[in-house]
Order: sequence, then C-alpha cells, then structure tokens
Amino acid sequence: MALCTCLTGVVLSVPAGCRTAPRVPPQSDVTAARGQALACLRLGVQYRHNPAVRAEAVEAYETVAGDEGLPWLRLALLDDHPAVRFAACVVLGVRQDRVALAALQQRLDDADPSVRVAARFALHRLGDDRRTGEIPTYLLDHEDAAVRRNAALVLGRFAPPEKPNQPSGLVKVLAKAMRDRDPGVQQHALEAMARLGLPEARQQLRFLANSGVGAEEVFALNALAETRDRSCAELFRSKLATATHIETRLAAARGLGLLGFDDGLGLAVQATRYSQPRRDEPDDPPGQQILRVRQLALVALGGIGSPAALPTLTQVMHDNSDPRVQVAAARAILEITDREAKSIAFAS
Repeated sequence: MALCTCLTGVVLSVPAGCRTAPRVPPQSDVTAARGQALACLRLGVQYRHNPAVRAEAVEAYETVAGDEGLPWLRLALLDDHPAVRFAACVVLGVRQDRVALAALQQRLDDADPSVRVAARFALHRLGDDRRTGEIPTYLLDHEDAAVRRNAALVLGRFAPPEKPNQPSGLVKVLAKAMRDRDPGVQQHALEAMARLGLPEARQQLRFLANSGVGAEEVFALNALAETRDRSCAELFRSKLATATHIETRLAAARGLGLLGFDDGLGLAVQATRYSQPRRDEPDDPPGQQILRVRQLALVALGGIGSPAALPTLTQVMHDNSDPRVQVAAARAILEITDREAKSIAFAS
C-alpha cells in the first residue's frame, strides 16, 4: 500500500527532457513539491502497516525547516513501536522542542531501553542533564547489542568538544566501545567519534573507504559525509569516478553534495530508476539490492541539493509503490527546497 496515492493530480510536471538532462523547475513547482513532500511525511508517520516507514518519516523531520512536523513528532512519542519512539526522542532533542519536555520526561522510564537512552539525550539537549551520565552505561554494559549501538549513535549527536585533538570524556567512552564484540557497535562508535571531530576516527574511516569491501566503503563514506570535512572532497571524487559498486559511488556523490559539489547529480538521478541488480545471492536478493540503491540515490540527491532533481524526485514520490522509497523521496525534496530557501534568504 503506497503513501501518496492521495496526491494524484498534483504531481509536478516532468518535461520530457528531464529524465536525461535535469532542468531547474519554476518557483511555483518548487513550492508545490515542498507541500507534497510534507503531506507525504505526515502520511508516513501515520503508516500503520510498517513501523520502519513511520520511523524513517520521523527521522526525515530532523532536517526539515520550520515547525510543521513538530505535532506529528510529539504524537510519535506514543507510538506502539519502540523504533518510532526512539526516532521521535532523538529528533525532538535535536530540534530542542520544549513543548515536548513533559512527554520526553515520561519516556525516561519507557519499557524499551533504547528509548530510555534517546530520552536522556533529548532532555540533555533541552538543558536537563541529570540523567545524561547514564548513557555510557547503556553503551558499555547493556546485554543487548542493539541498545549499545543506539547508545553510540546518540552519543555522536552531542556537541563536539572544543578541542578535538584532546579527547573528551565522551570520546574516551566511545573509544572503549571500539572493543565491543559486536561489529555494529564498533561502527557506530567510530562514526560517533568522527562526528565529534576526532582526527584518528576520521583517518580510520578513510582507510575503510579505500578497503575495497563494498559495505564498509559505503558506511565509511556516509560517515565521512556527515562530518562535512572539506579535506574529504578528493576522496569522494575518486570513489565517484572509480568505485566498482554503484552504492559506493552514490555515497561519494552524497559526500560531495554536502560539500557543495554536484558532480554526482546525473548518476543519482539515473539510479532512482535502478533495476539491474548485480547477482542473486541468498543474503542479498535482487529486490533488496534495488531498494538499497534507489534509497541511496534519493539520499544522495538530498545531499546534493540541486533543484534540478525536483521533477525526478516528485515523480518517484508519486509513482513508486514502496512507502520507504516515497518517504526517502519526500525527505530529499524537503532538503532541497529548504536549502534553496536558505540560499535565497542569504542572498537577499
């Protein structure tokens, strides 16, 4: 069941030449695209058939300008699935929504430990640090690897230390997590340290980006992209040009986009229609490959931020039957339109 069928009839017009040579649409179409994307996210937060869709829609609001989504995020704190409540806590914390303060305090005693971690983070962001010191315990001592991963993810959202070359207590805790027996915890801890500015962590990500192992390359490039470190531009360009796997090239395109370069625009637009998986493997079936590549393409387009991608994105949001793809397209549209609005406001 798709999300955006109710939007039929208000889709952006897509000029015939747009499929191969994207053109910037008129402002009226940009405004229409933003309205449609917001409507799609609202539907995503309410999508009862799959909590993963609801969680992804909630996460998308982290980068959306304006307060239109805050009421939906507050309602998501009451969702019956912990992944949705976790996402809502994190996003409301990042957005420092004081209206949600009382509801976030209730989540301190949530039945799910990951939600309890996220609630402590959110309250810290709102100035209440009385329970912040408990988060490292979840990272280092909790029996569930998923909880340890989420604790590492949350710690990476804290403000970077003033002197990254002198590791803070937070970085030291994350460094301990690098000895965790779970590879996912190690990855989350490494990414968190890189986000916090630790040079050694960023260097390790560079090494992984050049490892030649597809999944590790994609993880490392996406983690480096989040740092917005301009010294990574040549690494991203190299991977965009030479990487074997399209997933790696799309991650590199996103990294360049977040640095202000649109080198990967054409590739990302084409990859929204990816339909030729490499091979049929038991642990990576064709359908999974297609979904992953299309989602990575949409994420890359959001990072690149070019209004020329809006017709393609709106078409994907309208035509694709998978709500996960629709939500990803909506998020990319909002990242582009909000970025464009900021640019216009800055220029004026």
